[in-house]
Amino acid sequence: DFVDAIRSGRRPNADVEEGHRSTLLCQWANISLRRGGAKLEIDGANERITNDDEANRMARREYRAPYVIPEQV
Repeated sequence: DFVDAIRSGRRPNADVEEGHRSTLLCQWANISLRRGGAKLEIDGANERITNDDEANRMARREYRAPYVIPEQV
């Protein structure tokens, strides 16, 4: 489907935003599990965990240069 979408110029069945949001839910569930089943409060507009600073840190990783992603893109 992806290659056909590229050739035709249409959006694929599962575009990048849909994939991102689906994956993000799984990542938050995994973080909750790793935090002992903590109930995480999510700010959906900013895609951040609002009630657990350690869980929020677990959502990001350290990148090695030159592949660093700035905080503000």
